Amino acid sequence: MEERFPMEGGGTLTLRQDGVHVHMEAERPSDGRGLYKVWLHGDQGGKLLLGTLVPEEGALRLRRTLSVGTLERSGCWPRFRAEAPLAFSFGEAPGGKWYCERRPERLVSDPELKAQMSGAMLCRKEGEGFALSAPFAADRPVRLPSLFCLARVERREGRLHMVWHFNGKGEPVLPHKKEDSGQTNCQ
Repeated sequence: MEERFPMEGGGTLTLRQDGVHVHMEAERPSDGRGLYKVWLHGDQGGKLLLGTLVPEEGALRLRRTLSVGTLERSGCWPRFRAEAPLAFSFGEAPGGKWYCERRPERLVSDPELKAQMSGAMLCRKEGEGFALSAPFAADRPVRLPSLFCLARVERREGRLHMVWHFNGKGEPVLPHKKEDSGQTNCQ
């Protein structure tokens, strides 16, 4: 019996169990944006990379067969969710476009920051690292309060946003003073 699951980031994951083996096929539309990886996230915190989707017959596909034991040891069986995030963009250079990162906590290394990141945030690749951004208003709680002094305030589409920069390991970095903005930081 086959089961189909929607993947976060687009597409579907189809499973068929055959004894101790689980046959999986992930598929998503080919949008030409870049390379997508398929991850399984277990309900108990496990995480398993299935692989990279490849072009096939006008779509992006990945086929894997794993044992139930392998999935159990990774913490991704019997209950899990599937995700297919954009892993490498063909069109964005460092300092590329902002996109909606539905699970920003997976990008940072600090457990306290992970706990503060409930819900989606804007994200932008920057060289080896990335930036996260959230709307800012003086009358509302601040996202990432422990990093308040490391944020820069920027105006985007008429709204104020706080922006935090992280290195490739998911660690926050100190902001640099920009002469043209007139802004200072909390160092």
